[in-house]
Amino acid sequence: MQQTFQVNSSDLDNRFIKSVQEIFGDRKLKIIVEDIAESNEYKDALLDSLFGSWEGEESGEELVKMIYSSRNDSPRDVEL
Repeated sequence: MQQTFQVNSSDLDNRFIKSVQEIFGDRKLKIIVEDIAESNEYKDALLDSLFGSWEGEESGEELVKMIYSSRNDSPRDVEL
């Protein structure tokens, strides 16, 4: 089960801990802390860093030939 809590750091106190313990009992938890104010900026920067051209040993023409030769498109008998 996954629960998401969005709280201000100033609101973290024993009541929060007690409520988490009531929900999850004595199980192991993985707690991820994310700064929401910066998360959108971080995600945008990460996405921008992933953009770019793919570089490989094949030329563009060779890639096109490889793509077309790997297609398996043949006429099929269809009965209506």
